Amino acid sequence: MKRLLCLMLTLAAALPAAVAQAPLTLQQAIDQVLARYPTLDAAQAAVDAARGRTLQADAARLPQISGTGSYTYTAPRPYIDFGGTSFYETSQNVYQVGVTGRQLLTDFGRTDALVAMAKAGELSAREALDAARSQLGYQVISSFYGVLLLRQSVAVSDDEIRALQEALRIANRKFTGGTATKFDVLTTQVRLSTAENNRTDTLAALEKQEALLRQYLGVEPQAPVRIEGDFPAPSPLPDLSAEIALGIANRPEMRAAQDQARAAGYQLEAAQRESRPEFDAQAEGGVQNGQLPELYQNRGFFEGGVTMSVPIFSGRRITGDRVQARAGTRSAEDRVAELDRTIATDVADAFADLRSAAARLESADVLVQQADEALALAQTRYANGVITNFELLDAQSDDRNAALARVQARYRWTLARQALAQAAGAPASAAPQ
Repeated sequence: MKRLLCLMLTLAAALPAAVAQAPLTLQQAIDQVLARYPTLDAAQAAVDAARGRTLQADAARLPQISGTGSYTYTAPRPYIDFGGTSFYETSQNVYQVGVTGRQLLTDFGRTDALVAMAKAGELSAREALDAARSQLGYQVISSFYGVLLLRQSVAVSDDEIRALQEALRIANRKFTGGTATKFDVLTTQVRLSTAENNRTDTLAALEKQEALLRQYLGVEPQAPVRIEGDFPAPSPLPDLSAEIALGIANRPEMRAAQDQARAAGYQLEAAQRESRPEFDAQAEGGVQNGQLPELYQNRGFFEGGVTMSVPIFSGRRITGDRVQARAGTRSAEDRVAELDRTIATDVADAFADLRSAAARLESADVLVQQADEALALAQTRYANGVITNFELLDAQSDDRNAALARVQARYRWTLARQALAQAAGAPASAAPQ
């Protein structure tokens, strides 16, 4: 029983480490980065600040209540002499404690326009957060697939090195037997050294790409990068016009620009209502002393009324507000029109890149098949002494280049598909729609 308990405790302690070391899929990597990246925290802070401005604007429509208190010392005190009798008009120490309230009755829609403008600004901040999430997500996707590309490139280099090592072994054996020259051996050694140097360069690029992915994931600089996945299978090209429509409707920057245009419209509406009157209700009640005929007795009091305020001359401030608001409205509307064209161009460019990448991928598959057949035939012919060592090495080099070209074509097609999804406003995902 004790051994069983110890075994269970050991497994329970090892489970979190095993879970932590499990390789990440692309979607898990995206979710992990978007959950805690500092840039998104800053964008969320901007959203919170915009919400605070909305609360500030809305506060003008709600009752404003405050507590008041005062103390007044009077010396000398005025008094009245009446028929030989003198008495003071005020108390020397006057205290007052009360509550004051103010309520906006109407300003004919000006405050409502300011609140609507603040809410539009809050929506714009949320769209900016979505844009930051989208941009960061697609950066993670690019880095993730960059690691996969370089790892598969290393695997191709390993296959080439193994083939060259075998070719070098055969060349040495033939040189010893007198059926090959020293030049054949040296040429193979040069090819092998070149392949090893290329692998070293690829490993260096892989280390840099893994460091970038660590930065996104927020892990230690020396932590191993454990990811799993592969490039997705090719899919048919989507409809270009449909993708453009999706981009115009869904791109976060377009939605943010539209929110800013609405906010500018509300600002103009508020500026146009600045010259209208404002009606407020005020009330105050509390306790105070110093009132005749009993100056030292605390008594309750209440005051209430309605105030109307009408701007007469503001030094052309209202005119300036309206000019500024009109200019802001035009600028925001022009920004929306510009984004409409920009998004259409972005989607069209991404679509062209995807179409080109699909054609290259199809050609790469055919090239790999042909290179594999050519290499198999060259190996047979070389073993039978029909071709030279140079021809065999050329066939091996062509096969390796074809394999690398296919890996790179799959990588470029994948990134082109993700770029089209981003241009169309789709959220960052391992499987874009």
